[in-house]
Amino acid sequence: MGKNYVVNGATLKCVLGAAPSTLTVLPVNRVEINGKAKANIMDCKPMVNIKPFGTCAKMAPPVPCTPVVTTWLKGKTNVLVGGMPALMSDSMAICSCGGGIIKIQKDGQ
Repeated sequence: MGKNYVVNGATLKCVLGAAPSTLTVLPVNRVEINGKAKANIMDCKPMVNIKPFGTCAKMAPPVPCTPVVTTWLKGKTNVLVGGMPALMSDSMAICSCGGGIIKIQKDGQ
């Protein structure tokens, strides 16, 4: 499967989360693909860009998820979006709260 750019509305999945989440990309200084803002590696702020994944299986008993991510890994460094590397469909992030790996399930295009 080829790598695609990730846009607003992409579906995310954390290996420790009970449910998928959605990526929200604010349209400030962004280019668009089919009317949707393209994401970059800094679109990772909890509750702004990354919504909760239901409950976190790492916590006992399971508690509501609050994703804590500092950056996405594996961005496209030769394509800048808003001054930062573009987020790609094979990018991933690690939650520093529970240690879960967050991946892109659907790129949103």
